Amino acid sequence: MNNLERSIKTVLQQLKSKLAAETWESRRRYYNQMTRLANSLGIKEPCQDLYDAYIADDGCSDERRELHTRCVRLLDAASGTGAKDKNGVLFNEPALPGKTETQEYFNGKQFPLAERVRIDHLIVKADMEMQYLNLTESTIGQYRHAWVDIRRHMQRNDSTDYDEQLLKRYVDEIGFQRKDGSIKEWKWKINRKAAIVLIEVANTGQFKWKKIGKDTSCANKEIEAIRQQYVESLRHRNLSRKTIALYDYAFRKLMELAGAETANDLSSLNHVSIQLVVEKLASLCGRRSMATILPILRAILKHINTSGYTGKDLSGVVMSGFVQRGSVASYLSKNDQSVLMKQIDLEPKRTKAIILLALKLGLRDCDICNLTFQRIDWNSDRIALPQEKTEVPIMLPLLPDVGNALMDYILNERPMRDDRYPYIFLRRQAPYSKLSSTYSICAELIKRLEITPVNGTSVGVHLFRYTVAFNLLAAKTPHQVITDVLGHVSKESDKPYISMEESMLRLCALDLSVIGKVSWAGGA
Repeated sequence: MNNLERSIKTVLQQLKSKLAAETWESRRRYYNQMTRLANSLGIKEPCQDLYDAYIADDGCSDERRELHTRCVRLLDAASGTGAKDKNGVLFNEPALPGKTETQEYFNGKQFPLAERVRIDHLIVKADMEMQYLNLTESTIGQYRHAWVDIRRHMQRNDSTDYDEQLLKRYVDEIGFQRKDGSIKEWKWKINRKAAIVLIEVANTGQFKWKKIGKDTSCANKEIEAIRQQYVESLRHRNLSRKTIALYDYAFRKLMELAGAETANDLSSLNHVSIQLVVEKLASLCGRRSMATILPILRAILKHINTSGYTGKDLSGVVMSGFVQRGSVASYLSKNDQSVLMKQIDLEPKRTKAIILLALKLGLRDCDICNLTFQRIDWNSDRIALPQEKTEVPIMLPLLPDVGNALMDYILNERPMRDDRYPYIFLRRQAPYSKLSSTYSICAELIKRLEITPVNGTSVGVHLFRYTVAFNLLAAKTPHQVITDVLGHVSKESDKPYISMEESMLRLCALDLSVIGKVSWAGGA
């Protein structure tokens, strides 16, 4: 009996007490097939060549291939051959170390890590550092699966140690897979996050939950340098952060759609290529978005021309289309407001507080999400906050029903955090960070109640803001008071809201009774 036959006999003996008789007999037949294949190949002991040949001998059957792979995995574990599958991953991956072993391993190590550490220990440490988030078992299970994928990536590159550059290449690889559709969006997100967690733990020894910022840099260093120069020029003009972000987006989109990968590509831009960029933008953006982005595109083309990157100013090629802006703002009727107010008492406390802040005070989505405890003066019954959109402070009365809903949520439903987290409205699932948007909360409720807004189909938070303006207009509130309540900086911002004042608009209507009548001078 050779080594292969002895190893197979050991595996079958281990399986006999675990499997039903018929299943065990099936496994025995599969191992007999492996033995015959080994004899034909002149192989007398377990090895990678035998495993590869046996798995390939599947008769074009996925089921048979899976059973062959299972047999190979068991034999590999019993014989300790350390064989790998076609993807370069071990058939029997070693178990991760325990928490106590990992704590001892990192004892005395300085961060950022100056010495090489095993990826297995870093994975366990990352798992331990995320415990404070109180993630659900299913969520932490997804992270653990992602970390196993990362460990396999390291194995394929013949490394068992943590390598930051290798890990960043992994993030790039799954990014490409996401674009070509070979990896699902949710899988890409969790694996990318898992990689970022490992990098942060390796650099700091701990992990702090935060949103992953988008990488807005251009792939080519020359184009990225031009982009940085352009963004810096915007900062010198004292533009707001959001305006700079919009101009930056337009710059990157221009480079992407024009196919500009080097500085030399910019010099070859012409009216035809710019027109193609505009056409591509039109297929991606709505009419109103195009009305916003095209003037920015002209400004960018002027900049790269004055900076010497293009031979001539191509901004004149970009022509703005006409956009009708005379539509009347959407709002909730009095009856629908009553339906909504009755329903919110049956909704979660967080939903009720958010709806009342929007419907009673007209706060924007971003201002609700960024509302902190220090912005509420409970003693004076008022809310004072800097508006996210305009950066202009606003002070509003804390109405009794709004204040009671807020307090009810804070005391009875808001997830507990022990780090004095300042934001009021938190996610329902761990990690309990602040909401990034309340749109889905409001939209889901409007749709469930089958409420149809007046003058449109809007279902977002801004619908409630328009409704506040409608209620104030109906109560004959002076426009300056409405401007102050909504926190507008410019009178121009009031125009969409004033359009809802139907009774006043009727007074401005022209008399059309003369249409169709003919009048000749001199009484003819």
